Amino acid sequence: MPTSYLFEQCFYISSSAAATCASPPRDLQPSIYFFVFLGLIFIMENYISKLKEFSKLDFQSKQEIIIKGRPTPQLKGLLQTTGQKTRSFQMDWYTQKGWLCGCPARNRLFCFSCLLFSTCDNVWTQMGYCDLKNLQRSLIKHERSTAHIQSQIALKTFGMSRIDLALDEQRRLNIKILKDLINGTCFLAKQQLAFHGNDESTGSANRGDYVELLHAFTEKDDRLVRHLETSTVFSGLSNRIQNDLIEAVGDVIRNDIKKEIGAAPFVAIEVDETTDVTNQAQISVILRYVATSEAGCEVKEAFLGFDNVSEDRRAPAIAEYVLGVLEKYDCADKLVAQTYDGAAVMASELNGVQAKIKEKVPEAMFTHCYAHKLNLVLLHSAKCMPECRTFFKTAGGLAFFSKSTNRTHLLDDVVKRRLPRAAPTRWSSNSRLLQTISMHQNDLRTLFRVITENSDSWDNDMLMMAAGYDRWLSKASTCFLLMAYEDIFNETDALFRVLQNKVMDIEYCLPRIRDTVAALERMRLKFDSFCDRFEQKCSTLGLTESGDRHSIRCLIILVSWLSLVWWTVQNLVKCRKTLMTRNCRACQKYARFFDFVKLKVDLVGLYSSQTVRDGCKSPGQLLSFLAQKDLIETAPEATKLLQLVLTFPATTASVERSFSALKRLKTYSRNRTDQGRLSSLAVISIETERLLKLKKDKEGFYKEVIDAFLQKERRMDFIYK
Repeated sequence: MPTSYLFEQCFYISSSAAATCASPPRDLQPSIYFFVFLGLIFIMENYISKLKEFSKLDFQSKQEIIIKGRPTPQLKGLLQTTGQKTRSFQMDWYTQKGWLCGCPARNRLFCFSCLLFSTCDNVWTQMGYCDLKNLQRSLIKHERSTAHIQSQIALKTFGMSRIDLALDEQRRLNIKILKDLINGTCFLAKQQLAFHGNDESTGSANRGDYVELLHAFTEKDDRLVRHLETSTVFSGLSNRIQNDLIEAVGDVIRNDIKKEIGAAPFVAIEVDETTDVTNQAQISVILRYVATSEAGCEVKEAFLGFDNVSEDRRAPAIAEYVLGVLEKYDCADKLVAQTYDGAAVMASELNGVQAKIKEKVPEAMFTHCYAHKLNLVLLHSAKCMPECRTFFKTAGGLAFFSKSTNRTHLLDDVVKRRLPRAAPTRWSSNSRLLQTISMHQNDLRTLFRVITENSDSWDNDMLMMAAGYDRWLSKASTCFLLMAYEDIFNETDALFRVLQNKVMDIEYCLPRIRDTVAALERMRLKFDSFCDRFEQKCSTLGLTESGDRHSIRCLIILVSWLSLVWWTVQNLVKCRKTLMTRNCRACQKYARFFDFVKLKVDLVGLYSSQTVRDGCKSPGQLLSFLAQKDLIETAPEATKLLQLVLTFPATTASVERSFSALKRLKTYSRNRTDQGRLSSLAVISIETERLLKLKKDKEGFYKEVIDAFLQKERRMDFIYK
């Protein structure tokens, strides 16, 4: 409350009392005086309290208080009776002592200058003075005290040196400096670049990306130049400041995620774990939900960070961790689905994480990652045939080229293409390897012959491998399997891309699965045409070995996995598609979320519309249609049903993508990264789109980051201006 306002109110109440009390009836005068008296007491009590907080005010407020001067009210309640003598307060005391002020609420005397500037606690600044018998002696004693003299000097010279203005200006400069530090932090974290250098001393030619980037900013900012050159208390270059800034930006992003989750009706959780470069178990958590806005609806998968779970990787500990994350984001009661890989500790129906989560949240339907399922189907279909098992192991052995610079150099010279690695957990990597081998089969045979012909340049192991691979590539059976799997991979790779899409729409996914099954079935029916192409390629490549017509059974067995693929995805389709039917009994598991009577009315009304039937082929399209046409309030229960359907995850692809970021952030050269710093760096780099959206409101973004930064242990007082 401004000081001028307090004095205006005092004057208003006093003048009103004088005007009012002159004319009212006698029986009303006491009550009017009483309320006026209470008002004066309240205002003056607040004013004295504000004087005690003088040091915390800004310069303008301080100057206003000093200009208004000390409060000198009439203290009629300040009386002291000694024997038969009664002493009372005298207004001329204010004239005698220019520093004396009073408080009618307490009926006490105070020292105005000490209230404002003294740090010493005494009767003149705390409780107030009321011993009228010893008043004169106490006045003289207080006037001679060091604290009072210093306070008087501070009062009389206030504003002359403008120290307060200088401090305010310095704080504003600090805020501007912080903005530069925040910009540098966001840039490096977003680009997943290292912050530190090997030598960050002043004389070093390369002090690390963070310091060098800030010095690059100085080319257009003289203020930053002066700060970096002269600052001794807060330069902003220390590791501690870097960590605090990184975590502050990460906290702002997490708060935005929490805000969106708070507005979403349903949430699903995706969890996976990997081992980092220091052999620590890092668990990644992603929350999936539907965000609705005026522009439409969007399925979002928000990354929350990494945590070290090396101490206990058993199901109870991980389940407790997952539940803790849900509680932290206030969404445990919104959980409708959970998705993990097929590891027993996660997926077991008895004691796995999913079972323990269901004990707390029964509606949390478990989904085994369907991209993993498709990978397993392909993997085991190949393992069940000796010819195919040998074929893939032999093809994977070509990775030996990457273990020698001489071999790699020869591969670049002859084939002019590197061979991709095949990962057992990602079947699509075999696809890239086999397609490369098939495309460069002749060049690879030439490469192995070059090695054989230059036996003096290579060791015995290399010569034996070259001879073996040359013979392997010369076999018609190898060419047969390369062609067969190349055709199969052309179809399954597209299906993998659909399943790994974070906004996968089941209504789009199901036709794509049917197309894949139909394409592979056509391959089986057109086997004669395939054999003709096979013989033609054998002739072109000069493969003299017979075509191994008995290998026909290989392709027939390869297609046998079609039924497995269909069964795998059928479960996914069934659990979602039944939710989209008009039979609301399919949603009984989620009864607490819906009004079934209204839900049935909404669905009948929507699907009775020709516009909806023709233009909205999937749940995502229908939900976006409702949002864009402002129809969400018209069909609220149907909207919730659509959001529920879209919230169900099918894969942990997004979690696995976070592991790729982990490998880039925590490398062999940066393996001592603090866990909090690592997690926040990952959040900033993975949630880049969210960061850019937040930075559109620059002042709001800076204020939130600085507020989060100030929550850390700081040595300086920053005030956001």
